[in-house]
Amino acid sequence: MGQFRVTVTATGGHGCMREKGDGETVIGCDRPGCPDCSAREFVRRLKRMGCNVEEAKLEHWPGTESQVTDDLLTGLRSGSF
Repeated sequence: MGQFRVTVTATGGHGCMREKGDGETVIGCDRPGCPDCSAREFVRRLKRMGCNVEEAKLEHWPGTESQVTDDLLTGLRSGSF
């Protein structure tokens, strides 16, 4: 048993619950086909399987001045759309 990392860089219709701003909790829209909610569900599944998830973040427009980050463990959003 050891540490592993999953990294995905994708382009598509991301950014559910865009009305939520910096410091607010984002729980997701649960719509089928929502990339954000699919990422949240992936993290939940890892935890249910007994994995110790140390960090899980969804970064919108990474590396830009407009970057918005959703912490998939706490639900907290950093930045605003």
